[in-house]
Amino acid sequence: MSLGPGVELGPYSVVERIGRGGMATVYKAYHAALDRYVAIKVLPEFFAEDEEYRERFHQEAMSVARLRHPNILSVYDFGHERGIAYLVLELISGGTLADRLGTRIDIHDTVAMLKPIADALDHAHRNGVLHRDIKPSNILLHRDGTPVLADFGLAKLAASVRRLTASGIVMGTPEYMSPEQAAGDPIGPPSDLYAFAIVAYEMLTGRVPFEADTPAAVLLSHLNKAMPAMHELRGELSRHAEDALRRALAKSPSERFQTATEFVAALTPAAWPTAGQSEQAVTAVAARRPPSGPTRKLPSV
Repeated sequence: MSLGPGVELGPYSVVERIGRGGMATVYKAYHAALDRYVAIKVLPEFFAEDEEYRERFHQEAMSVARLRHPNILSVYDFGHERGIAYLVLELISGGTLADRLGTRIDIHDTVAMLKPIADALDHAHRNGVLHRDIKPSNILLHRDGTPVLADFGLAKLAASVRRLTASGIVMGTPEYMSPEQAAGDPIGPPSDLYAFAIVAYEMLTGRVPFEADTPAAVLLSHLNKAMPAMHELRGELSRHAEDALRRALAKSPSERFQTATEFVAALTPAAWPTAGQSEQAVTAVAARRPPSGPTRKLPSV
């Protein structure tokens, strides 16, 4: 369903469409009484038509609305009417991190961008909320460059639809999915941290670590292939940064960093060991690397 200018949803009047994705269409809208522009994310029609979906939608919206953090996109309102289920969100007008990728980003600028997102992600995890679909297009930017993490919960709603419709193997974005998510196993905060590390890898090298001709082949790479060496893509990048990424992208969730903040701290040049500490650090990192395991397969549909 497409909404034209002037269409009203509750107190909100649609101004224009500003985005469209696999799970939703986004509109700029205006609340006259509050004199405020907002973003309205309109979900597929079945979310409003089916009582079970409506309940799940409301539960997810309420859980995200409780996440008060300057770097998490604010949820102002939600509702459903005339066969339309929608979320009312803070309007961010500086584009996304995806718009700035394609070239390699300096390590200091990368860390500066990732720090507030790490804090936001850890805040969500402390409050029992997983993101499930961290990727550059879900990191919005204010005009001053301040990042904001968006779309908490939508991947979970998509997964519930997938289970009922059997329309695919997994929901999410293959290039940023953890091995356990790719395998259809239960996921927790380490899965979000893996995806977050993929974003960091892409910022530093200009590409994601695993690419292939099909989504299934990408998922199999997450399950079975080692992280490509970063120094081959960017020779001047410190080995300490590569060690941090290698740990963050470990196949086993237990081998990864415990928090996003801990990972970003390991990426920060000021925290890297001095020359006298380097040999000991290399030994410690090597000891953390798990042995190669058997080749894993994707779950059957």
